[in-house]
Amino acid sequence: MPEPDPRRIRLAELRQQLAELARRGKAAPVGSQERDSLAENYGEVLAGVLALAEELEG
Repeated sequence: MPEPDPRRIRLAELRQQLAELARRGKAAPVGSQERDSLAENYGEVLAGVLALAEELEG
């Protein structure tokens, strides 16, 4: 049985991170520094998800 592609494993991990960041972001008060920081992190992780997904499709 072939080993799973490590990129697919990483993509699943990144998607889990996105879900957790979204959950925490929704719970943080609007306009708070915590929410702003979570939104920034979300954007960075999302960029990684999109880049990796594009790489896997190509």
